[in-house]
Amino acid sequence: MAATESGPIRLTVQASVQATEDAEKVQKAVENLFPADLRSTLKFTTSKLRGHYHNPILRLETQLTQHDHIERILTSIGQSLSSEDRAQLGRTFSSRIDEKGGFFIRFNKQEAYQGRIRIIHRGDSIRMVIRFSGRKPSINQIENHCRQFQLI
Repeated sequence: MAATESGPIRLTVQASVQATEDAEKVQKAVENLFPADLRSTLKFTTSKLRGHYHNPILRLETQLTQHDHIERILTSIGQSLSSEDRAQLGRTFSSRIDEKGGFFIRFNKQEAYQGRIRIIHRGDSIRMVIRFSGRKPSINQIENHCRQFQLI
């Protein structure tokens, strides 16, 4: 699928590393969401945060803006999702869009570490935000793109 005027232009992926977790394992879980040949191109930034009880948390983040890479990643994820996860994304579609037209997906961190792509609805997860070009894409445009990538 070629990038269009309202196609995906930025992909941001974030994961929190709790004090009890190994940062390298969490990074591997994030990397496992990407096609193997793109993993070496990922550049991670880290931020030190404090949790509700002042516990240390490290946030890992990577962003991609290269259209062909984003499209390959979304296609790969769409092909890897179970029909149940795809249906769940479809049922909760409108609640996954923010005020700027970004589409949010949360992935199960433990499953991703094992190389499996599964959706999770709350809790400790890997968070992906897909941003689209244009001022604010319509819900129909976002939905059409998600269908083209087999995300819903």
